[in-house]
Amino acid sequence: MKIGLALGSGAARGWAHIGIIEALEELGVKVSAVSGCSIGSYVGAAYCAGNLSELKSWVSDLTEWQVAKLMGVSMQKGGLVSGEKVFAKLTDDFATENIQDLTIPFSAVATDMRRGQEIIFSEGSTLDAVRASCSIPGIFPPHRFQNRWLLDGAVVNPVPVTLCRQLGVDIVIAVNLGSDFNPAETELHNQQQKKNEDKFNQFMNKSMESFSQWWESAFSSEEKEPKQAKPDKPTPPSLINCMSNALDIMQDRVTRSRLAGDPPDILLSPKLGHIGIMEFHRAQEAIEIGRASVMRVAEQIKYQLNLE
Repeated sequence: MKIGLALGSGAARGWAHIGIIEALEELGVKVSAVSGCSIGSYVGAAYCAGNLSELKSWVSDLTEWQVAKLMGVSMQKGGLVSGEKVFAKLTDDFATENIQDLTIPFSAVATDMRRGQEIIFSEGSTLDAVRASCSIPGIFPPHRFQNRWLLDGAVVNPVPVTLCRQLGVDIVIAVNLGSDFNPAETELHNQQQKKNEDKFNQFMNKSMESFSQWWESAFSSEEKEPKQAKPDKPTPPSLINCMSNALDIMQDRVTRSRLAGDPPDILLSPKLGHIGIMEFHRAQEAIEIGRASVMRVAEQIKYQLNLE
């Protein structure tokens, strides 16, 4: 019986995939193929190359400042940050240059920006596949590949179950990182939301200043005091907050539709809504949450897969 993993999108929340894979291996699950979307493709490629532990060691030590330096400021239109160092590190340290050279069969999904088509990478450059699959709209610039502009695979297929089945597996274990998104309970102005916004604003400011691109730091030698919102006037959500919530809403709707049409045999849904999409420095927390999501249903997994 061949078992496949469908690793879903979720930006920084995707480090949970590391804990999930480790826990599944501890239960005796032998993975025969992996499909990945966005951050799921990044972690999936490292795993298929046999370098999951190396990836875990690296991300577990990341600080906010290191994340800022790795992301960099985008010199292109279409994205706030470039992320080139992050993607280059994948093929330099964690994965092979070509998908067909990975130890475990692997596929990634991206989106054709012009036509809205699902683009599948099952061979060729690992860097192109992951870079395209991770091109979060507005955050990272779209990736140019074979005369097409490609966006994050989450636009069309956030949890690529069907793609995983196409790799020839009998059982699909899928990971949905956005399962605890609930629009009715979203409060943009509560304390936690404000905390997340402030953290990302600090990240962006550090990144911009590091590359001397943030015009406020370039044209003013004085540190400006942050503007104080009027007590009787609500503070509008930040740019990144608007973008992240819009993406969450979109992915939630698309995921529900896709999973209803092609449900996985086992669905894992770690609760990661409290981790911001750019909080990549919270890897240890995400990894533990991923591990816990497997252990909660360990007996069910062993029963369905006939594991002793």
